Amino acid sequence: MFFHFRLDLEALLMERKEVACKRGEEKLSYKHAKECDDLDAAETKSCPSDDDAQEKWDLEVEKEWAAKLKDPNVGKIQKAMHPRGRKISDGLHINFMNMRCGETGRVLWLQERFTKDMYEKEQRAVVPKAILQCLAVSREINFSSKEEIQNFRLEQRVFLHGKCLEEWLFAFGYVIPGSTNSWQQTIESAGADNMLPADVISGKITIETGFYDADMLIAKTVFRIYYE
Repeated sequence: MFFHFRLDLEALLMERKEVACKRGEEKLSYKHAKECDDLDAAETKSCPSDDDAQEKWDLEVEKEWAAKLKDPNVGKIQKAMHPRGRKISDGLHINFMNMRCGETGRVLWLQERFTKDMYEKEQRAVVPKAILQCLAVSREINFSSKEEIQNFRLEQRVFLHGKCLEEWLFAFGYVIPGSTNSWQQTIESAGADNMLPADVISGKITIETGFYDADMLIAKTVFRIYYE
């Protein structure tokens, strides 16, 4: 959850150079999207004049766009909208998580306290630098669920400087109601040549984890990763 990700540094630098050129086009797209989203609401409201309404709307777009540029994508914290998803979320508890060196089996990181506020605000995880040197890492998630989950799965996305670097998909399958389960995955390293130094990325990496029952969202969390 908190360790290996492939960093295409050259592509990242190229993309950052192109940002200034693309922002004008992105802004137009953003403005058009907002116009589409607000169309129904706009049609039901009366304004003193078309010019005043347009000026007010343009100022609103400018303000939202400025906020968007200042707040790069670090992942999304989200609760389920579907009543069934909320019920599963209320009864889902992560008891502990650990990560081991895939070769030696030595535990490198362990966390035993996961609270419900992870569905409310960004969390912090401190991970040893040594984990970046492992060729493979074995992760164990121990969780309990009060509710039945037909097809439990995770989607994880790694973000750096607002850019999604990598996406991981994990499938557990059926979860018996009232059960406690241990879920293990092995993740291979991207290789030393594809990794940035821990000191460079510490505190700048965020990982979004989406919990799902098939396609139904249960919840999303965001952890900011620090290496020591």
